[in-house]
Amino acid sequence: MNPDQDIWIALIRAIGGGTHAKLSMADLRGACAARGLRDARTILATGNVVFRSALPEAEVSDHLNGIMAAHGLTNAVFLRRPAELRQALNANPFPELATERPSRLLVMFLSQPPDPAADTLPAGYPGPERLRLIGREVFIDYPESIGQSKLTPARLERHFGQPGTARNWNSLGRILAACTPG
Repeated sequence: MNPDQDIWIALIRAIGGGTHAKLSMADLRGACAARGLRDARTILATGNVVFRSALPEAEVSDHLNGIMAAHGLTNAVFLRRPAELRQALNANPFPELATERPSRLLVMFLSQPPDPAADTLPAGYPGPERLRLIGREVFIDYPESIGQSKLTPARLERHFGQPGTARNWNSLGRILAACTPG
């Protein structure tokens, strides 16, 4: 039996100060429990939830989108299983950055794999960032400040033709560690 089979990771887009006023992490955990999503734990207060459910992905997604709507939010939710997150982390095309500057190595999660031609920086954007597309994940190297970069989430979403949410390497390690039973 696969110990991960009923564990889900929800990565909620754009959770921050403005949304915490409407949905605290404690309220998010309570709302998950009320919808039958068991053992919900939030990680880092930035919209990362690990929980258990035997429901199929579409139903889990409906529950989480319902929680957002009940709190007046439209934040997109991206679901992964622990094995999918492990696979993404193992596919890291910039392995040296995971140790050199993990806070500036981001993985953007998408719902669908974008056009493979999108495996480049947006047209006309000179860098210095690099990106690599692997399935539904985009690995982004921010060699300088993420906050000062012109390669913004909105620009990336336009480039990939869909919304996404990103987490840095340090956060992803903590999220995956929270998936380990015990």
